[in-house]
Order: sequence, then C-alpha cells, then structure tokens
Amino acid sequence: MTVLDQWGNPIQPARLSQPVAGPDIFGNRPAIISTPIIGLDPEMMGTAMRAADEGDSLVWQTIAETLEERDLHYLGVLNTRKRTVAQLPITVSAASSDPEHEKHKEFIEAWLRDELVAHMLFDMLDAIGKGWSVHELTWSLNPGDNRIVDAVFRPQRWFDVSNQDGSTIMIRELNATPMPAVVQGGVEQIGFTALDPRKFVVHKHPSWSGLPMRSGLTRAIAWASMFKAFASRDWALFVQAYGLPIRIGKYGAGASYEERSVLKRAVFDIAGGAAAIIPESMMLEILEPKNGAGANDIHQRRCEWLDAQISKAVIGQTGTADSKQGAHASGAIHRMVQEDIERADARLATRTVNLQMIEPMIAMTFGPQKAYPKISIGRPDEVPMDIVTSAMQWLGPQGLTVKAAEVRDRLNFTDPKEGDEVIGGRAPTPPPTPPHDLGARIEPAENRPGTEPPATIRDLPAKQGHQESEAAPATDETRTTRHNALDHEAIGRMVHRFTQAQGPGMVTALSESNAKAAAHAMEAMTAPAREAFGKAKSFEELDAMLRDLKLPSDELADVMAKAMLVAELAGEATILDQMMAQPAKDRA
Repeated sequence: MTVLDQWGNPIQPARLSQPVAGPDIFGNRPAIISTPIIGLDPEMMGTAMRAADEGDSLVWQTIAETLEERDLHYLGVLNTRKRTVAQLPITVSAASSDPEHEKHKEFIEAWLRDELVAHMLFDMLDAIGKGWSVHELTWSLNPGDNRIVDAVFRPQRWFDVSNQDGSTIMIRELNATPMPAVVQGGVEQIGFTALDPRKFVVHKHPSWSGLPMRSGLTRAIAWASMFKAFASRDWALFVQAYGLPIRIGKYGAGASYEERSVLKRAVFDIAGGAAAIIPESMMLEILEPKNGAGANDIHQRRCEWLDAQISKAVIGQTGTADSKQGAHASGAIHRMVQEDIERADARLATRTVNLQMIEPMIAMTFGPQKAYPKISIGRPDEVPMDIVTSAMQWLGPQGLTVKAAEVRDRLNFTDPKEGDEVIGGRAPTPPPTPPHDLGARIEPAENRPGTEPPATIRDLPAKQGHQESEAAPATDETRTTRHNALDHEAIGRMVHRFTQAQGPGMVTALSESNAKAAAHAMEAMTAPAREAFGKAKSFEELDAMLRDLKLPSDELADVMAKAMLVAELAGEATILDQMMAQPAKDRA
C-alpha cells in the first residue's frame, strides 16, 4: 500500500524513520543563537514584531526565547500552565462498539503506555507563548504495525509562517526545493520547504482569534516584561544611590596633595565607591525624595503590578500565582478560572494529537477508516468525592443504592478476594434480647413530687380567716378582689392541666392567634396613613393630613390586653409546674 502526502506524491518509508529537520552547521537551523539579544529596547522590539508580521520571524522568535529566560515571573506562570496540562490523564474511546473499532482502540492504548504523548505535551504547549510548535516524528514501520516511536521538539526559529496566508508553517532550508505557493496566484518561497504531514506535528495554540503568526501570548507579554526590566534597572540604581552608606572625608585648608590622596584612598577603600572627600569649609548634602517619584518602594510596586498583569494574561488570575493576606477566600474562585484554562488547553492539544498522530497511525496500520478512535486529555467530569460520600451518608438510609464497584473505582480500590484481610464493612446487627419477667417488688410509700396540690387561698385556716374578718369587716371591694384572685387561680390551674396534656403547642397557638388579630388591627391603623401619604403633594400637606386622622386604636388595645393575659397565664403555668415538682415539705 502506497501512502501519499498532501499533494498526492508517494511518501518514502525511509524518510519517515530518519530526521530531516535537525540542526545544521552552515544552514538556517543553527543549534545556538548566533545573534543574542542584548540591550533590548522598544525600537528593537517594534522592529522585530513588524518583521514577524511580514513573514520573517527569526528575530522575534529569538526575542521570545530570551524573554522566557530572563523574566522569571513569566517563566513561572507559563510553565505552571504547561505542566498542568502535561500531567493530565489520557483516555481512549473507540469509534463504535464494532469489534474492528475496539481493536483500533486497543492498539492506541498499547501505544500510549510508552508515554510518548505525555512526555511531548510540555514542549507541544510551547505554542502558548509563541503561537505554534513543531515536533519531528520518528516512525517504526512494520507490516501490520506502523507506529510513532519518538517525537523531538524543534525550535520555532528553525521554521517560519508563510506570509501568503499567515498560517502555513514552513521549514528553513537553503538547499532544497522551494516551498510551493499556498494561495492561488502566489509564488514559490525560496529558502523554505514544506513540512511532511506524516513527519511533523504542528500544534497551533491561539491566545486570541487571529492568524498563527500573531497569536503567540509572548507578543502581549513582551511590553510588560520589557518595562519591568527597566523598572528593575532603576531599582538597582536607587539601591546603589540610597541603600549604601555614604562616607565623607574632610581635610583642612592646609592639607597637601599627598594628604588628600591618602584621605581619598581611605574613604574609598572602606566599602565600595559611595565616598567623597571635601574641604572642611564645604558642605555636601545628599537629599532622598520622600513619598514621591523616588519613594523607596515605588519600583517594587511597579514590578509587582506588572507581574500581576502578566499573571492575568497567562493564567487568567493572580490568586494562584502570588500569596496575599486574606486571599484564601478568593483562592477557590481563582482556581476555577485556572481549571477553565486548563480544559481549553487540553482540548486544543487533544485535537492536534488525534488528527496528526492517532489517525495517521490507524490509517497506515489498518487502512483508511470512516471513523477513528479518539484520545481525551483532561480530568473526567466527575462529581467531587466529598459530595459523593456525603450523598451516600445521608441518602443511603433513605433508600439510595449504588454499585460498590463504582465507589471503589473512584477511590482506586480493588475488590477484595476471599481470604484477604479487609477493613470496614457494615456494622453487625446486635442479636435480639429474649423476653424475661421481672420479679415483683414492694416499695415503701414516699412523698413524690406532684402528689400533693400546692396551697391556695382556699386552704387558709378558718380561724385566721375569722380573725381577719373580725379585725377588718369585708367590704364590696375586698370581696371583689378575693373572688378575682380565686377565679385567676382557677384559670391558672386549668391552663396548667391543659398544658400538661397538650404541651407547649397551646401557647404557640394563642400567640399566633393574637398575631393575626394584631395584624388586622395594625392594618386598620396604617391604611389611612398610607392613603394620606399617596395623596399628599408636600411634606406640609402630609403633616396636616396625619394630624387630622383619627386612627382606631381600640381593637389593637384589646389584642394587646389579650396577649398580656396569655403571657401572664403561661408564666403562672410555668410557676405551677415548678411548685408541683417540689415536695410538700419544701413548699412549706
């Protein structure tokens, strides 16, 4: 079977198993950077970006490498984003349940055990900063078993983007057939050659919508990184000027040249160059700016602000990059933002591997297929384990049942075999207690709480009542007071007996009834006030209308009186409970 490239030309098997894009000594792919970037300034940065936009990105790719090396914060957050995806699990799914498709799935699963994809993910995601990345593949070609056995990362400066469409990646090659035109009406591109799609994996990772030649994240980071370098340089000068002690040596009017030379050597040899000698009659004053453009922390605050902007551009937030006091509460939200970016990066990498690695291996081994197996890079969309355990704890007693195998899979546990020592399991049910009779017992009589009613007014001795009647003849007012007290006591006893049977629900019911009655009374009083508020056109008119209102307060007063009575009866019932709970001798 002959394998054809994108132009219909046969692919030579030897070409797939030998490197074709490695470094060369005298060509356009040097292993070392021949023109290192020294003294990067805005003019050099702008010139490199404009050249990259026109199809010559060699200088810009060199600057991008240098920025990652020099800016430690950018290097840290960019590597965090790349390594997060590089450590994600990889799963395989068959195209269908057809036995042939299951065979393809098993082939890919066996290939993934070599962890080639896991190792190349970090370098593949170098496209986050530079817009695209290239890996050169090495194939092992055997009858019925054609697979990729190696993938080597190639620096972006060995390639370039065609200025004809802004998307096609070309390899720099002087002594080779020129790159064919990639658009209608285009011309051959001398100094470049086309990439074999079976030999290279080109991963494009746009940070925003646009052409790959302008989609690298480093294009946005470059200016902030350069400005931070300027702030760091100014910070170093500030520390040199104001962070070191100044030594002043003074000499008299008659000091000779040799004496002044000795004094100068002394002050300079003590420590560093922050020293000077002046005559005694002169004054030298060193002024340090306070709370202004030269404040001692302005450079640090500027560098930290620029770092925060870089963190936002790379990982979408600042909470997981720099620890700040009180940031724990927002850390979970920031972690969710980071997970969103992680899933997006993983999907782009998944698509690249499926199209440029999985499908070619299956097609070259089993022949072209209508559907191919797919790999998936990323965490499975599963319910968090704490929610699962909580649901089992609370919903299990309510009748929820789940497969024990599914729970073990989530915990990475295996099924115990017969004879294995196990931990856990259902608690054993205690055996039922057999019925048995208790022997009869005779207990001596005793005064128990509640067996004697409390003393009341009716229990007063007759003599005492007779003496009181002789000392003070009963009047109508006295008789009325006594009868009210007796009636009040009877009502209290009734409430006590009722609450013993019905519980506290009676008091609650009375309270709710009074609340409803009070709401009706309040509505009768507030309705005229609301009506006056709606009709009044000024505060003065509203005040006059409110003064003329005659609000009905009798109903509310009656409700309040009933509520007070309920509260008093409830209190007396409580006191009766306490009195009944005491022995008669203690109440005496």
